[in-house]
Amino acid sequence: MNGYLARGLLALAALALLALVWWGWHQGGMALMQLGMGVC
Repeated sequence: MNGYLARGLLALAALALLALVWWGWHQGGMALMQLGMGVC
């Protein structure tokens, strides 16, 4: 039970990290596009 719980927690943490990285990359890309449009 404990190992199963730990595995589930690890999977949840990995998923949260992936979502955070994707969100950060998306926000960065949008900011870069806005900056590029402002320069052009």
